[in-house]
Amino acid sequence: MPTVFYQSHDIVITDDVFAVWKPEPQVYDLEALEDLRIEHGGRSGRAALVAAGALVTVGAVAAMTLTDGPGQFVVAAVVLSVPPLTGRAIRIFTPVVWLLRASYAGAGVTLFASNNAITVLRIRRSLMRAFAANAASLERLDRTGYAEAYRRLNSLP
Repeated sequence: MPTVFYQSHDIVITDDVFAVWKPEPQVYDLEALEDLRIEHGGRSGRAALVAAGALVTVGAVAAMTLTDGPGQFVVAAVVLSVPPLTGRAIRIFTPVVWLLRASYAGAGVTLFASNNAITVLRIRRSLMRAFAANAASLERLDRTGYAEAYRRLNSLP
């Protein structure tokens, strides 16, 4: 009976496999997973928001050169307030994506992706515990001689 280290609607981690059910079902053998890492995905809409902020700033500077009197102060206030508001909009409207990546049988795979960093860290910690349990069970098999017997059995013609 496998030991379950993490279970949700989308993922099951046991001492043998890492299974993902959504977006499409994938099952990975823990012995073939290597180079587990967390990556910080980029913000996809960032360039568009920066371009919009730059256009507003350029337009405000142009309007400031064309206006005289008290209108210049209003335009100056707009020019000073646009960059911080644009930065805040970038953080609000384009959430960060955290990726749990690994190499599976020599190919790079994304095991899990989420906007919630805590969930990704929990899954990584559970996967590390599953790796440790898998290594301990393989070590136990090596000590009892089953691994050598299995290798010899598979090497027979």
